[in-house]
Amino acid sequence: MKISRTKLIAYLAMVALLASLIVSLLGYSNTTRDIELVKNRLLTMHVENNINLMMKYLQASYGNLSAGDGTLLDSTGKTIEGRFTVVDSVMEDLGDKSTIFVKENDDFRRVSTNIMSDDERALDTYLGRDHNAYETVMRGEIYMGEAEILGDSYYTAYEPIKDTNNNVIGLLFVGMPTEQLDNLMQVHDDKMGAINIAIIVLRAISLGALIILITASIREPRRERKEAENNAGRRKRTAAKEE
Repeated sequence: MKISRTKLIAYLAMVALLASLIVSLLGYSNTTRDIELVKNRLLTMHVENNINLMMKYLQASYGNLSAGDGTLLDSTGKTIEGRFTVVDSVMEDLGDKSTIFVKENDDFRRVSTNIMSDDERALDTYLGRDHNAYETVMRGEIYMGEAEILGDSYYTAYEPIKDTNNNVIGLLFVGMPTEQLDNLMQVHDDKMGAINIAIIVLRAISLGALIILITASIREPRRERKEAENNAGRRKRTAAKEE
């Protein structure tokens, strides 16, 4: 059967539009995954930068720290326990939750923090050996990841505090509530989702309209041929009667 150039173009357009619709659906799924990846990168960059700044705040305020009498001592030999200059500066300048821990036996105890519980600083509580960061910081390495603190989810960084002999004597913590960035990303995700859905709907409507047009273009010649055949038959019958 011979296919006219117009029909061929219409068929190709339908195939292209269908492929475009499929790509849009896949693109929407990929966009959602990409947003999640971007969020995680932003969180990692944020806490990595701020844990480095907190370490500088610590050194500027207290000098080289050492362990003594079950706590951390500044460069003059005074305890930093109950002193909040560093953690409050982190909150004021960076907007992050922060804590200083001292290594106590095989755990870490909070000696300075800006985290509040019942309007009081959450002091003298422990990290816990079952904490996700524990194994990493005990090896002297920085840990970054999500953690729950007093019932709230945070994206966190934990960096070991070391003495001049490179022994782990304490721990720094900074954390950003994941809800803050989740809310920002959700607004962006909603906008992108609405745009993608609108594009998909428009392409689906266009595809449907094109299918209808193609179907109509196929049926029309058939109807015309049938009518022509019927007319020819009527003319023959009329001619036969006249004879």
